[in-house]
Amino acid sequence: MKNKQTQCRSWKKGKRWLYSAGVLAVLVGGAVTLPNIVSNVTIHAQAAVTMPSGFNQIGNIGTAPLYETSGVQWSNIQAGVDALAKNANADYYVGSKSKDGKGQAVGWYNGQTKYNGTTLGTLASANPADLTLPSYGFVKKAIMSNADGFTDSDNYNFVESAGQYVGVHNVGQAFDVKAGKYIPIGLKVKINDAKYYDSNEATSPRDVFSDGYKLLVTARNDGRGNITMGYVVVMTGVSATDHGGGGEGGGGGGTGNTSGGCTTGIPDSVEVTLSYVNEDTGDILPNNSLSVMKVADIDAGQAANLQQIGVLGYIISNPSDIEAKNNVLTAKTNATVNQDASTLDKNSFISVQTQNSFALKFTDTLGNQNQGSIIESLFGSQSATAPEPVGYLQLDKTTVQYGDNLPNNLYDFNDLKFQVIDKDGKVVQTLTLDKDGKSPKSKGLPAGNYTLHEVSDKWSSTGQTERPDVKVTIKSGETTTVSGDKLANTAVQGQISITKKGVESGDAMWNGNYTLAGNEFKITSLTDGKTYTLTTDAKGKAQTGKIPLGKYKVEETKASNGFVNTFKPVEVELTYKDNKTEVVFGDAKGTNQEVKGQNKIGKEDAVTGKDEDGKGNMKTAKYALHYNDVSTGSSAHKVGDPVNWKDIPNAKLLVGDKVSEATINGSVVKFGDNVVIDVDDENLEASVGNLAAGKYYWVEVDAGEGYTVDSVKHEFEIQKKDDKTPNIVTTDTASQEKLVNAKVVIRKQTENEGGSTNSGYNGVEFEAAPINGTKADPVKFTTGIDPVSGEDGYASALLAYGEWKITETKGIPGYDDIKPIYVRVTHDTKKDLLTVESSNYKDYHVLISTRTYNMTDDATGDNPNTDGLIIAGNVSSNNPVAPLSPMTYTDKETPEPSDEKPSIDIEKANGDKMPDAGNGNYSDKDNNVANDHDTKDTALEVKPDKVTPLSFKITNNGTEDLTHIKFTDKTIQGKLDVKDIKWTFNGKSLTLNDKGEFLTSDNQLLVIKPKEVIEIHGQLPAMGWSQYHGDEAEVTAQGVKSHENVGDKDKWYSKTPKPKPAIDTEKANDGIPEAGKGNDQDKDNNVKNDHDTEDTAANIEAGKTTEIDFSFTNVGNETLINLKPVDKTISGKVDVTKITYTYKGKTLTLDKDGYFALDGKRLELPVGDTISAKGTLPALEAGEVHGDEITITAMGKDSKIPVKDHDKWYGKTPKKATPETPSKPNLTIVLPNTGTKVMAWLTGLGIVILGSVIGGTIWYKKKKKDDQ
Repeated sequence: MKNKQTQCRSWKKGKRWLYSAGVLAVLVGGAVTLPNIVSNVTIHAQAAVTMPSGFNQIGNIGTAPLYETSGVQWSNIQAGVDALAKNANADYYVGSKSKDGKGQAVGWYNGQTKYNGTTLGTLASANPADLTLPSYGFVKKAIMSNADGFTDSDNYNFVESAGQYVGVHNVGQAFDVKAGKYIPIGLKVKINDAKYYDSNEATSPRDVFSDGYKLLVTARNDGRGNITMGYVVVMTGVSATDHGGGGEGGGGGGTGNTSGGCTTGIPDSVEVTLSYVNEDTGDILPNNSLSVMKVADIDAGQAANLQQIGVLGYIISNPSDIEAKNNVLTAKTNATVNQDASTLDKNSFISVQTQNSFALKFTDTLGNQNQGSIIESLFGSQSATAPEPVGYLQLDKTTVQYGDNLPNNLYDFNDLKFQVIDKDGKVVQTLTLDKDGKSPKSKGLPAGNYTLHEVSDKWSSTGQTERPDVKVTIKSGETTTVSGDKLANTAVQGQISITKKGVESGDAMWNGNYTLAGNEFKITSLTDGKTYTLTTDAKGKAQTGKIPLGKYKVEETKASNGFVNTFKPVEVELTYKDNKTEVVFGDAKGTNQEVKGQNKIGKEDAVTGKDEDGKGNMKTAKYALHYNDVSTGSSAHKVGDPVNWKDIPNAKLLVGDKVSEATINGSVVKFGDNVVIDVDDENLEASVGNLAAGKYYWVEVDAGEGYTVDSVKHEFEIQKKDDKTPNIVTTDTASQEKLVNAKVVIRKQTENEGGSTNSGYNGVEFEAAPINGTKADPVKFTTGIDPVSGEDGYASALLAYGEWKITETKGIPGYDDIKPIYVRVTHDTKKDLLTVESSNYKDYHVLISTRTYNMTDDATGDNPNTDGLIIAGNVSSNNPVAPLSPMTYTDKETPEPSDEKPSIDIEKANGDKMPDAGNGNYSDKDNNVANDHDTKDTALEVKPDKVTPLSFKITNNGTEDLTHIKFTDKTIQGKLDVKDIKWTFNGKSLTLNDKGEFLTSDNQLLVIKPKEVIEIHGQLPAMGWSQYHGDEAEVTAQGVKSHENVGDKDKWYSKTPKPKPAIDTEKANDGIPEAGKGNDQDKDNNVKNDHDTEDTAANIEAGKTTEIDFSFTNVGNETLINLKPVDKTISGKVDVTKITYTYKGKTLTLDKDGYFALDGKRLELPVGDTISAKGTLPALEAGEVHGDEITITAMGKDSKIPVKDHDKWYGKTPKKATPETPSKPNLTIVLPNTGTKVMAWLTGLGIVILGSVIGGTIWYKKKKKDDQ
């Protein structure tokens, strides 16, 4: 008990301390900020109720909508309440009134409503020493003042623990729907929780009942029919000392006087549960009880938290002094209400709920304000309309086909309604069916005859047709059910038709390998999962029976012959049309891709395969495609017909080139649109695709150069593999061809002494070597006995198409070897004529033998190009050999061998000086002589704006005179060619004939002897930046005696650098400084007299001017333009003046934009050039520091790359000597300005007050400890 009294004493002391702290905050310039209170209204996107005009939804409390209205009159509020309660279907209507005046709203009715207990007035006569009863004065101050205050005649009760309740009896009536009568009700108020503050400095509320205290609960009529509940915390055992406090909204300071009875606490919150009680039975009403409650007197920062379960909606006034905050309706201010209104006011709200019991919690959200009580004003004269004694109607609907077991979600009963029409034709109610076709029980309807008229806002959602009206009779007190055939509707059904075609053929099949019959389909309902199967007929059509509405997936499970399954699954929706149509139709149309195929034929040499053989050229072989079966349909044909590019489905070239004509057996044959393909050059293949299923064959119509045609028909067939492979890649075909061979026959014989007798000689060996690009192995053959004639000395060999050199490798001792024999086989593909030649000379200017043959391409008929020619025979696939006329040679005495050997060398280099000769004959290594630059890696770097002179040197470095000398120079890198090429020999200019061979001044072929030189000069134009150039010079010549061809090549590369513009500026005193790296890369003090920092400042004499020298140097590799100098002072008060700029002895000016100009034009500064400048630094005072910075900007002339550099310069003068002065006392006087005085005064005052408060606090804590 002593402890409780101490807590009350500390209430007052704490109040004083808080006040002192507030004053302190103001004195030291601080501020006390109250937290902003922001309305927290959560608006959900729901509008289940259509409210009358004037009601605006401004948010939600939980899931219930919150409305505001400016019409607070009961007639307007009633309209909103009726709208919220429209679909309640409650078992009890609490406080409802019928149209004929029956029923009673919930409220306080004088002479009827009772709240039993002890009158408040008895507290005034209680024993002052009795601390179990509250002080009458305290109670009076808490709840018995102002207009809504309680009086001495009002009763009260004590609640000493959570869960106890009080009762307010006979507060109105409730209508029992089932019993059809009104019953009297009371209000049970159960106290669930109460919180309070035990002192006026307390900040955390405590539990009333846990602390052993109790709650005084009183109830009264406020004079306007509202039930007013008052709650006061009774702190039993604690004497009543006046420390301040007040009524509902708070109080001020107290007198300190002690009065009789115990003190009252400061309430924080009270939570109660309100329940409706049947006064006749004493039972709480069933849960589904509809009621309307007004909650008023929400003031002084109070929050009225109404249990949200079962609440249909809230209504507040507009304007209102309450707002939704954290999902609770809360007073906006700390103002109090003295008188609650009979309807809706700014401090009240109305809730509509369907609960028999609900929790209500009042909380003072402003915390401890010395408030003395919590007041609740509940109910009033609100009401909902009660139903009249009636009968009821209930419906149970079915369908003709499915009963009430609807096949899927496209059928429903939910969207069906039945209008209940009375005998006067008025719709008295509309019943909506549930998913099972059942309606809820209708509202009470007067007994009589009615008509049921079926309606729907969404007929399409019902899946049903409309049925005729139904007559029905309702009896009072009974529920009439209409069901079965009386309410059966016809469900709408549908049929799906499938139409199948080919992607390309449509319904016109290409040939007998294709058909539309036999496509199998699975139809799956995406609505209910049921499946159906169909098979198409020859027209590609199929149809289901009647099936439920819904979305169906039509999938092909098996494709018919000639097709793959590319039928994309189709979704067909059988949709509702209207409420009169019983069957609807859907189509599924789709296509399957026709099976097509491709084939590839590859050209091969019968011996070497893909490798080149001799000089044969397989790259021009041509193949024609033919049909190998008989077919009807849109692409009819017979065996042997050529395939045409326009034949359906239009063959497509895959590899090779289309051919429209070719020379066959010497005649030009036109192919038109027939499929004839020239093999590709790289892989020697021809391929065609997009072919219809069927049989085909390839045939070669024109062989390549040096080849006979392949006589084999290369057959293949395209047929369906499976339902997934639309393109059949058939096995590749290899076409092998025979290269034409020249047959060489040599008879070697000896001549006896005197030359009168010749005799064949066996055992002489020859070797035929391929030359001039002929790809073949050397062929060795030896003389022996001719199997036909029986003579000695015969040898023969087959030489592949091309060029050969035959030499005698083992001759007859003591006799001459034959001269080398050159054999050449050529094929004129335009005339289909083959020529075989032999000669002892490379250039065949004298022939030993020549023969001409027809290249027939295995065609019949005559070659039209043989007029005037002697044709030795025909060359075909069966006869690929072209014999030369036999050659007979007689050995003579062996001559002395010649030591002459032809050789030529060419060298190319930059500059005007002729390069040295190399080894020549294509044998020199790269960069074999000076300035050779034969590779890109060793390219000569040249200036981008300079022409480069080039010198060529052709040298006869062999031992034989050379002629037929040709020179070429071609560019192999870059876009520039060497220009102005001139040739001289022994100081005289040379010219060229029509073959490009050098001629002398008398138009004779130039002949150069061993060691003689042809000089050539040319120029490479300027290249521009970042470019490469490469060219290759080549020379060819022929030995005068040997007729042997020789040649040589030499490459030469050059490059230009990347543009790297750079500018450097230096600034110094005492002379023009040297250039640095520029582009802001130089370190400080990098040149003499640089003085770039203040620490390294130049020492200059005070009072005298100083000459400053500048320089601007192009230190890059590109001419600079747009040079712009800027000099600025960065330390000190004076600027460098009288600056003059000089370039190559001429004075520069600055144009209007600040750029260097010379003779009226902007200056261009070449690489390495320098601009010098001089300026004057005015005289400085003693101890003064000067610093300035010169900046130069420029741009590369070609690259347009901007560059910049800067340089600083510092100078300083010595400080002036300071004379010594006698020492004086060190006294500093500071005179603050007005603001400083005030601030200092306030700061001092604040410190004094702060010290006082801290001291007082320490004293208080010490004293408190002593008291305890």
